[in-house]
Amino acid sequence: MNNILLIGCGHMGSSLLNSWYKIKTNNFTIVDPKNYRLIKKKYRNYKIDSYKSINNINNISKFNIVIFAIKPQISQLALREFKTLKFKKNTLFISIVAGKKISFFKKNLKHSNQIIRVMPNMPSIVEEGMTCLTSGRLVSKINKKKASDLFSKVGEIIWLTNENKLDMATALSGSGPGYFFYILLSMQNAGIKLGFSKKIASKLVYQTFYGSLKYYKKINKSPQELIRYISVKGGTTEAGLRSMKKYNLEKIFSKSLIAAYKKATFLGKKNNE
Repeated sequence: MNNILLIGCGHMGSSLLNSWYKIKTNNFTIVDPKNYRLIKKKYRNYKIDSYKSINNINNISKFNIVIFAIKPQISQLALREFKTLKFKKNTLFISIVAGKKISFFKKNLKHSNQIIRVMPNMPSIVEEGMTCLTSGRLVSKINKKKASDLFSKVGEIIWLTNENKLDMATALSGSGPGYFFYILLSMQNAGIKLGFSKKIASKLVYQTFYGSLKYYKKINKSPQELIRYISVKGGTTEAGLRSMKKYNLEKIFSKSLIAAYKKATFLGKKNNE
């Protein structure tokens, strides 16, 4: 049985909780200063306790998993309350706090080596997320399995051996849904300029993206092979792709990812003081 303490139940925290709370092997306690009353009311039929502060919880040693789902700006303040608390030696601490390194949590959590950093993304809300995980070398296999089991529930997972690569994952899969929606919007707007109504352009683009992704997953071929397959010589797709290559769309994506990666590393340095 996992007794899980979730610190913060905002956008991502609540999304994860919605996928986790019905699992019979998980018991949840929530700490959220702003929403603790609403949380208690929403989950009253599932025996989920909710508190304004961690200081309101009596038996802190019962938790074997603690998950931090808070904003990096308040993490230093939030962890001050943990400095005097005594958890079990094998308690697993999971952070989905952007930019905060494992070293930051080691500094602020006394006698704890069981720390895992996680970077989920927005599609976790519909259990189709991409989650990257990394840990210190002292984290036990049992605790790694607990983290894997939790985040496999909301999509696919990848373990990274180097913590610095989590910032790369932040730039690619973490921010990736934003790029996807921007491309979707750009194609929709281009369709409108071509002469379609917004409603029809939106439907055409949505189904094209959705169908293409399902086809890509099912067909088991590389993007290069599929591009060659669909680009008939002298055809319309070839003409469109030629224009994309002319304006170097791949270079634009590369620069975008580098910008996001630099921002992630900057936030890491800024937030780990």
